Amino acid sequence: MTMYDFIDQKKVVMVTFAVILAISALIAPAALFYPIKAMFITPLATHIGTNFISLITGGVGLLLIAAALIVLVVIDSKAKRYSLAAVLVVVGVLGTALSLSDYYYMTSEKFVYNGPWEFTEHTYTWDDFDRIEEHVAMEGGTRKTQAIALFTKDGNEIKMSTGTIFLMAGSLTGYIEQAGGTSERVVVDDEASE
Repeated sequence: MTMYDFIDQKKVVMVTFAVILAISALIAPAALFYPIKAMFITPLATHIGTNFISLITGGVGLLLIAAALIVLVVIDSKAKRYSLAAVLVVVGVLGTALSLSDYYYMTSEKFVYNGPWEFTEHTYTWDDFDRIEEHVAMEGGTRKTQAIALFTKDGNEIKMSTGTIFLMAGSLTGYIEQAGGTSERVVVDDEASE
């Protein structure tokens, strides 16, 4: 076996891993990242959710890591190859980490939120909330919830328009109202108000 044969085999392995990562980018954020998040969240959580953007961020992160492997195979210049691959890997790992750190859940005592693009977890007890809003619109003759917005007494707003938050809305409303907050249904278009 010559050195040339070893290098070609190495390139084949890198391309194979790149293809596997690229395919994984389509399914891993939902199939793997969500269960990983759920494993580290308290068993007292009644609902666990993640923002849709975190699935995209995780998929893009995996695609960038796959692209770094392709760069290592395709580009001949060592300096360009390694510098571009390093940048792609760093950004890809950051995207994957942001995807894994994006979650929210509730227990009977609190609501915990770690939103997109941040690594900081925010914990709110139910009496920290001033109100909850359900934004609704008419679609095909039926009223449909478009978003849920939570407002804290210190002026923060958490607004989500996809995911488990819709399943949590009834419980969230109940906990916030029991703690002295209010709930409101906001019509977001003219058709819904007719």
